[in-house]
Amino acid sequence: MTEGDVYEKLAGKVHMPHSRWIPMILKKLITPQEGAMLLALPLSVSEFAEKYRVDEAEAERTLEEFANKGVCIPLEKNGELKYHCVNNIIQVHDATIHGALNKNYEPVPFEIIEMWKYFRETEWLEILKVMEKTPPPMRGRCIPSWSTVKDEPELTPIENLRTILKEAPAIGVVDCPCRWLQVERGECDKPTFTCFSLTRGSVKYIVDRNIGKQLTLEEGYDVLEQCEQAGLIPTAGGNGQPRQICMCSAPECIILRAQTRYGYDLWDRSRFDATVDTDRCEGCETCIDGCQMSAITMQHDVAEVDAEKCFGCGICVVTCPSGALSMKLVRPIEHITEGPVKTTRSGEF
Repeated sequence: MTEGDVYEKLAGKVHMPHSRWIPMILKKLITPQEGAMLLALPLSVSEFAEKYRVDEAEAERTLEEFANKGVCIPLEKNGELKYHCVNNIIQVHDATIHGALNKNYEPVPFEIIEMWKYFRETEWLEILKVMEKTPPPMRGRCIPSWSTVKDEPELTPIENLRTILKEAPAIGVVDCPCRWLQVERGECDKPTFTCFSLTRGSVKYIVDRNIGKQLTLEEGYDVLEQCEQAGLIPTAGGNGQPRQICMCSAPECIILRAQTRYGYDLWDRSRFDATVDTDRCEGCETCIDGCQMSAITMQHDVAEVDAEKCFGCGICVVTCPSGALSMKLVRPIEHITEGPVKTTRSGEF
């Protein structure tokens, strides 16, 4: 197998067999020989040691180095730990960028993060054309900011952020891989340590890799509050109990940037729309400055929400100094799930 074949086959593993950027990124991370090892995964430490005729300590060091670079993922099943090659583009994007933040090992070269930026503006946009065809309710979705809907009697557990955290098997938080570099450069002022992992396996992974932190429930609530005040949009994938929650800033987000800048239809709005009490609106335009969807304009010195653009995130409600904005339930539960879901009692955490 030639050097080019190795990187092309690895690109194929993440469903990008004809990519220009993925092989270039992988070349910055691994040698062709290491790439061939990755193609042989999944393997346990003992299986890797036997295959490559090294002792188990060396086998573990090699596999852990791969994991810390973000090119393989350790997964435990039925009590056995095996290392698996990354197998989708989001996984390798997030894992390699998080690898750059790893404080225990040699960090991933920062130039790969620059490469990912170019990837997002080229090949990624082509992938999104396929993602647009994903049928509801399997698409990603906006979740309304908790304080803006907590008293809604028909609020369901899968759209109540505090209930989602409370019912999660574990809670962890990591840096946002989309906007971290922009924040480091001073190009974005939003917090980055904001993206939630909500399964035992994913929380163990981020703690073991030293790229995240496990949280108590109260600490999770504190992060939610911080994100609300920073004007970040809560999002999750699919229906049911989320396995992760992203806190997004559209100009940097790998999904919302394409949605707001290029007009892609990728993630669904929440069941809520923002609505304006015209008598209380002071015309300060705070809501316009904070709306990432450009859904609010001023009409005769009063804010007006475009229901076609409103994402239902509630950020405008959080930041409105006069309390003129509120959230109104306008879509049925079937908008975000395939069937009925029990409601959460008003104010339940």
